[in-house]
Amino acid sequence: MTVTIRCADFNNDCPAEFTTPQEDELLQHVELHTKAVHQPMEWTPELAEVVKTHVKQA
Repeated sequence: MTVTIRCADFNNDCPAEFTTPQEDELLQHVELHTKAVHQPMEWTPELAEVVKTHVKQA
């Protein structure tokens, strides 16, 4: 199952978009992106759960 997510799904103008074969890998990419681009936003278990609600099958 291929999964995808867009930063724009979170009501911002970031053009980042990620597509991976597995949700775990997708979350790793989103975590790295969040830490690198969206500081001072902190990656937390709660944020990971919110992100999971926006993951779509590609």
